[in-house]
Amino acid sequence: MNKPVIAGIVAGVLLAGFAVLSPITGLNFDVEAQSTGTTKKVTLIADEVDVQVAPDNALHPGGVMYRAMVFNGTIPGPVISVDQGDTIEFTLINEGEVIHSIDFHAGHGPNDAVGANASATGSTVRSGESVTWTWKPPFAGVFFYHCGADGLNGVWEHIANGMYGGIVVHPPNEQPAKEFYVVFGEIYSNNVEGVFTQANGTGSFDVAQFLTGNPDIVMTNGMAHRYVPALGAIAKIDINPNATIFQVKPGELTRWYIVNAGPNDGIAFHFISGMIDVRDGSIKNRYGTQLKNDETWWIPPGSGSVIEATFPQEGVYVGVDHAMNDVVKGAAFAVLATPDATDDDHPPGTMVPPRGSDRVTSPTTFEETRPAAEQAEEFEPPTGEATTETTNATDTGNQTGTGNETDTAGNETSSAAGNDTNTNSTG
Repeated sequence: MNKPVIAGIVAGVLLAGFAVLSPITGLNFDVEAQSTGTTKKVTLIADEVDVQVAPDNALHPGGVMYRAMVFNGTIPGPVISVDQGDTIEFTLINEGEVIHSIDFHAGHGPNDAVGANASATGSTVRSGESVTWTWKPPFAGVFFYHCGADGLNGVWEHIANGMYGGIVVHPPNEQPAKEFYVVFGEIYSNNVEGVFTQANGTGSFDVAQFLTGNPDIVMTNGMAHRYVPALGAIAKIDINPNATIFQVKPGELTRWYIVNAGPNDGIAFHFISGMIDVRDGSIKNRYGTQLKNDETWWIPPGSGSVIEATFPQEGVYVGVDHAMNDVVKGAAFAVLATPDATDDDHPPGTMVPPRGSDRVTSPTTFEETRPAAEQAEEFEPPTGEATTETTNATDTGNQTGTGNETDTAGNETSSAAGNDTNTNSTG
């Protein structure tokens, strides 16, 4: 499905506002950053679970349930946030029933991208097994990670089933900003017959729809219209009564790590009523901003962009995929510029630990929600209680990525090429 980058303002849809993705500020791609001497520990747990991928509304009466493949229990997996020069000690535990693996687009070379002594097709981990290795991402930016299935056999299905996320590598000279993690992804389900029809049971991957490039749903952080309370002003349609919306202060610098999981379509990212500065990690030898005051930015599948935006006036802005059929399918989120915004009022799962933080992942999951304001047409800040930080753990004794923190004792400084070889172990 081809998606031209469309300029302009979306009339009569969602709230109102615009700005687009933009890679990290002040990235130096000429040389690798010097080692920080810090090792960050990250654990991802692979599994297959039932998740809700669309809310109960007129578009999908009763909502849509789907049998997903996940990291740490949710679509997408948690953001992984490190500093350029950090070493990552990564563990993948497979608690599912099928073979899973990992592919880090932030890696440079097979040992970094998919694990020490693993083939370029992925560190395949059988059910009940785990693998651990250390590596160091060389470049700053935001990068895609995903399951590689069984040596790429079925990788398309594992990505389409929700097994992906983003890793942020902060550069040394990054300007402070309020940062957010947003991942777009497609669902090809055999239980959805179109909009305004009720889904039949719990869906699973439909290869025919996948091959024709016709997703039923386009999610933002694992659900269609997760951050959209309603559409319309006069002819209003309630979309998600449990929606949370992003809150920022007028005039403050915000940074959006936008990841497009695909697996098939690109994202024409745009902020209704906004402008964006784009910092694209694909441009080497570029130390500053690639684009300033742009309107729409193309993000191909399997890629991420760092978008910076300042929202000048109080009011509602809307981040969208400017392909309008995907807006109907769920690819939109609301941003409220208000003086009442705080530094830590991120919707659950969207906070990105800043440079220098001892936390590696967001402290909350995407499943935790708080209700939007009763008067959704006014798009006021949510009125529910603040969410509580949680740390997930499993019986294996390994914490999930949602609670991992910096390993402060005995930090390693060697690059992945010099790290000890790690092997698969059962149990």
